[in-house]
Amino acid sequence: GIPEDHPESYHRYMFDNFFKHIDISPDNVNILNGNAPNLKKECEDYEAKIKEAGGIELFVGGIGPDGHIAFNEPGSSLVSRTRVKTLAQDTILANARFFGGDINAVPKQALTVGVGTVMEAQEVLVLITGANKSYALYKAIEEGVSHMWTVSAFQQHGNTLMVCDEDATLELRVRT
Repeated sequence: GIPEDHPESYHRYMFDNFFKHIDISPDNVNILNGNAPNLKKECEDYEAKIKEAGGIELFVGGIGPDGHIAFNEPGSSLVSRTRVKTLAQDTILANARFFGGDINAVPKQALTVGVGTVMEAQEVLVLITGANKSYALYKAIEEGVSHMWTVSAFQQHGNTLMVCDEDATLELRVRT
């Protein structure tokens, strides 16, 4: 619901931190439109675009300290599709710092690709940095698959690479 050019919009974030640094035409960038008049239709159309393009070849994402991937908060279905998702209170609190500390300015919902959508990607690359993500990495790879730690779903994906810095590995029990 925030404008695309808002400094804290995902659209702006992706352009500032990724798309403007690579050779891609803006016409080839497909980001969900959180200001679409019909959000449910926006999500359905996005799924259709993915299918029309032949699927996702490479999904690149990070995780939250609670193990969420994209905005698939703890408790999200592991077969979910692109949809409107209500954000967890922890996510809202964590993002208040980007909105001058004003929790009321933080969006309460987001559009997100579902875990099931991402699981259909040919390849998945998950970037995990920092000690604050170390417990989530532990849950993702050393415990079972759980909808409470959505990143753990990638245990069942045939072609996932998790790239971590040393701090992110602090909670791992198996030292490899």
